[in-house]
Amino acid sequence: MPLQSSYTMFQAAGYPGMHANMEAWNALTRTATATIAFGAPGQRNGDNGVAPLASGGEFIGLAVATHAVTVNGDLYVLGDTVPIADEGVWFGKADAAIAAGAALNWNSATGRWTTAATSGTIFAVQGAEADSAASGADAIFKVRLRRIPS
Repeated sequence: MPLQSSYTMFQAAGYPGMHANMEAWNALTRTATATIAFGAPGQRNGDNGVAPLASGGEFIGLAVATHAVTVNGDLYVLGDTVPIADEGVWFGKADAAIAAGAALNWNSATGRWTTAATSGTIFAVQGAEADSAASGADAIFKVRLRRIPS
């Protein structure tokens, strides 16, 4: 494969689940008990498992992408080892326009971040806020996750 020698003017700054700055960060390591997308909030599933956040689940952090990804696409599947970050700034995808500083919820139906009120498929994510603004649906923006109390 040839090296990339030119870049488009509109190349995205990052991708969902990618660390967005140089802050130090830790990650728990869990085993995926269901398919979970990069950058998606996860919930505890058993002693060492993680599943996508659902109604009534215990939020434990974001499923972050690593530099050495062993899966295809942008998600982890059943049995994959998933790093779960409980703080930091990560790239995510917006469901609609979002102002910087807004509190965020997760829309499990679309797999994107939203400011809409919690309802059937929209779940509250403790400590999540927009670190940068998002221009509209599918826009890449920065999600700040404040440390989750244990």
